Amino acid sequence: MEKLKVAVISCGMISNKAHIPAYLTYPEKCEVVAVSDMNEETARATAERWGIPHWYKDTEEMLAKEKPDLVSVCVPNGFHKEMTMLSLSYGAHVACEKPVALTYKDAKEMYDEAARLDKTLMACQVLRYNPEYQFAREMHDNGTLGDVYYSEFSLIRRRGVPKWGAFHKKSASGGGALCDLGVHMIDAALWVMGNPEVLSVSGTTSSYLAKNEKDIVMSLAESGAPDGVFTRQEYKPEEFEVEEFAAGTIRLANGGSMNFKTSWAVNLPPEYSMSLAGTKAGILLPEMKLLTTMGRYQADIEPRVFAEEAPFASEVFPGHFQILDNLMNHIQNGEELVVKPEQTLTVTGIIEAFYRSAEEKKEINLCEISR
Repeated sequence: MEKLKVAVISCGMISNKAHIPAYLTYPEKCEVVAVSDMNEETARATAERWGIPHWYKDTEEMLAKEKPDLVSVCVPNGFHKEMTMLSLSYGAHVACEKPVALTYKDAKEMYDEAARLDKTLMACQVLRYNPEYQFAREMHDNGTLGDVYYSEFSLIRRRGVPKWGAFHKKSASGGGALCDLGVHMIDAALWVMGNPEVLSVSGTTSSYLAKNEKDIVMSLAESGAPDGVFTRQEYKPEEFEVEEFAAGTIRLANGGSMNFKTSWAVNLPPEYSMSLAGTKAGILLPEMKLLTTMGRYQADIEPRVFAEEAPFASEVFPGHFQILDNLMNHIQNGEELVVKPEQTLTVTGIIEAFYRSAEEKKEINLCEISR
């Protein structure tokens, strides 16, 4: 088939470190023809950096002139719907950064419009491609874990507020640590568990440190930019409007549950972990350790999983290389999507229910969100 013409909307860190390098890895499948950014200099610099022939300040002008087959939407969360709907209206398939939307209603409208136009919309839920989750899903699918009825995860940055963009502004991002970090872990956990039906969500948020601390030394890598950023917006602590810490419980229809906590700033040690309990075995991630029994004895099993088996392991954001390849293969050859619309709708419903729960201080049933 002919190469896909690709355009990228917004030229921030995730575009320059993930989307554009990923597309350029597959020259036989696609060509990045243009980028756009409301900051003209940022758009021009990005195009020159990667040898992209065209750049625009006006996104609609780019879509009208370039007529891309596939668009990456990399704007802040609050503009995902607007840019996705615009791209679809110009006949493009869309890869949208997570979360696709901040409400179930918006996400449903986006997917319905894509279906109406016979186009594909896919969320960049890339954590599924991490080796530990691939392994855990394999253990789920082959029956090693049995029925998984409990999961918990922690993704904690002790001091890691992203300060190079508009992450901290509610009008741009909608939420803080949950939208930035927790959304990945929620999606990965549900995927490993076989995407069980979700009944309800209970959550709490807090924001004490980011607005009040001054002159605390922080690491750019620990704030989510391990390979740095090319351009930064001015960051002012007094403009911090979202949560720095989020914790909650998700109740499942099969009787199971998920507990989680995630943060940009909290007085707890940094942590990245997930555990799942099944009727035959449990599993600890990222260690990939199985907790089970052997005859009369309790047994811990540590399979040898070799790092060189992980594709694009040397890249900063390896999952983007794989998920965008999956999307292009789906568009060109009908390959099954790894991240399906109904799964993303569930995650979006959880996000909306979480914030409602935190605000109303009560558990929120997902049926209240999705009807």
